[in-house]
Amino acid sequence: MLRFEVKSHADPELATRTVESLAAALARAAGRRVEVLSFASAACARAASLGLPARLVIWADYAPHVLARWARRHRVLGVCVEHFVLSGPLVAALRRGGLSVTTGTVNDVALLRRVAALGIDAVTTDDPATLRAKLAVAAY
Repeated sequence: MLRFEVKSHADPELATRTVESLAAALARAAGRRVEVLSFASAACARAASLGLPARLVIWADYAPHVLARWARRHRVLGVCVEHFVLSGPLVAALRRGGLSVTTGTVNDVALLRRVAALGIDAVTTDDPATLRAKLAVAAY
């Protein structure tokens, strides 16, 4: 799956227009598996309303039950929790709310092992090939 990250630097209208442009382009490209990933809740809500899987990036563990309620209301399927915030209790609370949980940005084997042990669905990395190679070396 390709994760398309929408960063609009405090411009929700730009984020929404970007998602709409992406949806229009994907409508012409059958079979593409793309998920919208954004810090902008408006972008995630718009993506979901257009039928695109969406995941909100979060940097805080504040009120996960409220976040889950918002996500369900807007049909946002999950969250990407920054790895330095990720904990077992937070993952459990988000899962109880029906959300898929991923994390990023993970470029280190020790960090990958720590977050994987929490039972998350996926990680985001800057360099998948290098992380995979480091993991293979560490396995020996």
